[in-house]
Amino acid sequence: MDDVAGYLELFGISIAASLLVAPVLAGVGALLQLRREAFLGVAVPQFAAAGVACALWLLPNFPALQQSFLEHGHPPMLYLLPFAAGAAFLALMAYGLRGGGAPHPALLAGGFAFAGALSLIFLSRQPSGANYAETMLRGDVLYLDVHDFGALAAVCALGAIYLVLARRTLLVGAIDAEQAVALQLPWRFVQGLQPLVLGSVIGCGVMTLGPVLVFALLFLPPLAASAAARNLRQFLSLSLIFSLLTAALAWVPALLADLPYGPAAGVIAGLLWLACHLLRRGSAGIRAQTGR
Repeated sequence: MDDVAGYLELFGISIAASLLVAPVLAGVGALLQLRREAFLGVAVPQFAAAGVACALWLLPNFPALQQSFLEHGHPPMLYLLPFAAGAAFLALMAYGLRGGGAPHPALLAGGFAFAGALSLIFLSRQPSGANYAETMLRGDVLYLDVHDFGALAAVCALGAIYLVLARRTLLVGAIDAEQAVALQLPWRFVQGLQPLVLGSVIGCGVMTLGPVLVFALLFLPPLAASAAARNLRQFLSLSLIFSLLTAALAWVPALLADLPYGPAAGVIAGLLWLACHLLRRGSAGIRAQTGR
């Protein structure tokens, strides 16, 4: 019990942040999967990471923030947020999310490569931020204090409110945009908000969890849910459950075995997906043999 209390005292804010961000990212990933735009989950977080690298490159132009970075080992999250979320927002706009339609995979691959190159160039010009960026990219730790957690909670709350209130419009539009318009749903308004909301959520996820874990939470819980669910409601519910389960279980190897949190969570999410896939194949084989 003393060990648990000690871990909570040291990592309580980080654990709470991971459990806060995980279900919102899973909701975004489920939406992208329904829209057949899951590949955006690869390119957009990489642009958000490039935004963070750009913020570190510009950090010396803000002496007070630079001093804070030198004293605490990380820049204020409120400083990084506009860069990470802004880069994700611009990427979503460039890929035409607001207008609907999946971009060509080659454009997504090219954007991923371009954003990755930008990240390395920005970091090469700001050596003092390289250690922090490497730690963030690997997902070793979460640099958050109470004030940063408040900003993160506000962004995640806005993302969750958007997904909940606009769920009918989003689901109908994901299947048939013309049907959403015919039903007089506020499709264009909801579509117009998507780059801003999704960009903020993905940017916050990259800042706090790192792009490795953002990739995993956007893709793997919805994939596992699609293998286990029998209907749309189950798909959405299981996506959130699997994401929360991943975020919670990853802290066990991260704390006890001193593994980087992001990769540990990615492996757990992948194992959940594999288990659901194998169970689905097994149950399909049993039904085929029994004739049901």
